[in-house]
Amino acid sequence: MFTAILWDYDGTLANTPVKNLAVTRAVLARLDPALLDPLPEALTSLAAYQAANYRWRNWRELYRHALHVPVDRLDEAGALWGPCQLADRTLPSLFDGLTEVLPRLAALAPMGICSQNDRENILSALAAHGAAAHFAAVVGHADVDFAHQKPDPAAFLACLDHLGLREGRFAYIGDHAGDIAFGRNAQAALRALGRTAEVVCVAAAWGGAPAADLADADAVAAHPADLPAILQDL
Repeated sequence: MFTAILWDYDGTLANTPVKNLAVTRAVLARLDPALLDPLPEALTSLAAYQAANYRWRNWRELYRHALHVPVDRLDEAGALWGPCQLADRTLPSLFDGLTEVLPRLAALAPMGICSQNDRENILSALAAHGAAAHFAAVVGHADVDFAHQKPDPAAFLACLDHLGLREGRFAYIGDHAGDIAFGRNAQAALRALGRTAEVVCVAAAWGGAPAADLADADAVAAHPADLPAILQDL
């Protein structure tokens, strides 16, 4: 079995695109209102926003190429994400089936979250859905330096530190090609540190990513209810 099960948050645990679209607009409005005139194509609709998120590997690429944020202002934009997230009181729903699955998986191994969302925002949402107790550690964007956000493995290592784990066999569940890269990078980083470690990447297809983006995962779950059997098989 697994020493721990780690999760992505946005698009994997929580159905956050509607909220994140509004938050992204708020970030640009605070950074420079001119970035919203004309409105970037990626912010014109929910479908366009989701397509842009899956097109680019990480938030820096998204902000630079899809939202036209100047390179020298990316860190400034990143610093606005947390405050804008907390200012938006929208409560995202958990994906169907997770309420039943999470306690089953938490009984198998300690669980944590590695996310570019705000830690307090994540905890508040999980608490509202009665799911906070299933996670022993949550690492958000402010817990990792801007230069070391996903797919850099820093958040993964920080989450293991919070769990009190140094090595083992870990599952990482995420909905984005960048999450698969994150898991691979985490395994490489752990082994470079001399630790015995394996990271198994499970793609959460229910998030809406194109199937081709998830092809490099070790397994693909079409629905949260599939996870117990998938993890047992792995």
